Amino acid sequence: MLKPYAHLMRRPGAGAFFSAGILGRMPISMVGLGIVILIARESGSYGLAGAVSGVAVIAGALTGPVQGRLVDRFGQRTLLLVGSLICTVGLAALLVAVRADAPTWTLYALAFITGGTRPQVGSFVRARWNHLLGRGRALQTAFALEAVGDEVVFIVGPVLVTLLATAVSPYAGLAVAGVLGLVGGLWLALLRASDPPGRGKANGKEQAPMPWASILLLSIIGLGLGATLGGAEVITVAFTTLKGQESMSGVVLAVWAFGSLLAGLWYGSVHWRAPVERRLLIGTILLAITLAPLPFVDSVVLLGVVLFGCGMTIAPTMVAVTACVEEWVPPERLTEAITWTVTGILLGVAPGNAAAGHAVDLWGPSEAYWVPVGVGIACAFVALAATAFARPRTMFAHN
Repeated sequence: MLKPYAHLMRRPGAGAFFSAGILGRMPISMVGLGIVILIARESGSYGLAGAVSGVAVIAGALTGPVQGRLVDRFGQRTLLLVGSLICTVGLAALLVAVRADAPTWTLYALAFITGGTRPQVGSFVRARWNHLLGRGRALQTAFALEAVGDEVVFIVGPVLVTLLATAVSPYAGLAVAGVLGLVGGLWLALLRASDPPGRGKANGKEQAPMPWASILLLSIIGLGLGATLGGAEVITVAFTTLKGQESMSGVVLAVWAFGSLLAGLWYGSVHWRAPVERRLLIGTILLAITLAPLPFVDSVVLLGVVLFGCGMTIAPTMVAVTACVEEWVPPERLTEAITWTVTGILLGVAPGNAAAGHAVDLWGPSEAYWVPVGVGIACAFVALAATAFARPRTMFAHN
């Protein structure tokens, strides 16, 4: 199963930009949680902590497509250098502001700067794989490897930031997140050989048009995936707390992420004959099916088993979304298109958290699982609509 990934790592420069991409993505899973821990401890307000953290997430979602468009036009190096530096300075300023008990508006402003300038490293690395490999089976394996990298980031990051914040200092977790992001971003910027050239205007011609209808549908699926992930996370914490096993919530969520990681590795090692739009539809249907038992689970152990099965559908579905983008979009617009789907995922987490929290308050944890179940079913219907656009949009993007 690992042989295709070994072949990928033998490609010139692949190991370097993959490793840099992992480091550069660590802040994604560390900054939001680190802000919550820090501000909650220093101010005693979880409401303020969640709001400031949410501003950072929303800022990243809003500026992501803009970054993608700039990168497709001018290349990655400048944005990586400038963005990494400004993001790190903004995060450092946020730490100082919290320490100095600065006005609330200052915390919001600095959180927006931090989140809005953080380079969209995951999208940039996927574009580098496309530049290195071109279209084909190897690229699908690379996208699966990136999905596995995302899972590693979201398994290691929260554990690391929590450990540093509780064992060292509430400021330590965010400080390390800033350093990792800066090192990863600068390292990736220095790897110029793998940087796709800006192709926004070639021979005096404008960029190829974007198939916006297809991208919108894929972004909506990303929104649903984000809402599912965010909602299920909140409900799982509430469920384990209700069962008197609150400490198990992290373990159960790690099992969920581990299931996704294993499925991502397997998915990338298979030579798929089915078209990507069919794989996307199947992935969303399986996601809805595996989510369906959650409202009927009555023990933490059984919850872990069901979530492991749910996790097995997450990475393959995300890989299928990225693969659809790669096939349906002109190569010179690829980074921008990928950032739109990433934006969908990021924007989906916050409302997923909120809806799940309200559902827990109204109905209790078990019944609240109907929220992610409903979102999963909706994703399957949107994927069905997306497949209707696949063939004409694919032809349009390749011509």
